[in-house]
Amino acid sequence: MLASVFNDFLIFLSVVVAILFVARFRYKTPAYKTFSVYLVFIAIIQLLLLIHAHYGTNNLFLFPYYFIGQYICMSLFYYFLLRKNWLLWLIPFVLGSLLIQYLWLPETVKDFNPFGLSVTQSLIVIYALLYYYKSLEGDADFLFVNAGVLMYFMASILFFSTTDWIQNLELPFLIRAIFNSINDVLYFIFLTLILIEWFKNFRRKKMV
Repeated sequence: MLASVFNDFLIFLSVVVAILFVARFRYKTPAYKTFSVYLVFIAIIQLLLLIHAHYGTNNLFLFPYYFIGQYICMSLFYYFLLRKNWLLWLIPFVLGSLLIQYLWLPETVKDFNPFGLSVTQSLIVIYALLYYYKSLEGDADFLFVNAGVLMYFMASILFFSTTDWIQNLELPFLIRAIFNSINDVLYFIFLTLILIEWFKNFRRKKMV
């Protein structure tokens, strides 16, 4: 019961964060706008997951949309921060590889795909590391967001890539629930860092 309430709170928080960033959408940089689109996309996915959970229907078909949309948004976000053209060139290559996988294994379209998620999120972590090293050279934006990406996405890779292995072990429900709770807590920290970023750097400040 408590886990369900916390999960609903995370969905609510995702929507709030998206609204806060979108409220300043027209005044900000391409990186800010791209990240705002990412937050809206994730909020929509979260709401759809909630709806399917409410009706007890299978929501795994949303999984490809989730990690592919996330990869595109975050790749563009880090392109605007790093200004490395190879980030753009890599997008069609990765999407083409995933398309080949789905054509070869069509059952993965409506099922969990740890390979696709691990590849796309690993690339995002690499971009975040590159931006972290770039930020050491001087002023940089989105440092709280970047820290959240490194923390949450690295943990998410480990969590989702071992999901099938954990299920095959047939661990007790309590152990599996603990793993899910850890992922939820890390996601909460990620959202909190995004909120800190917005409050410190992007909220509307009183004009002097």
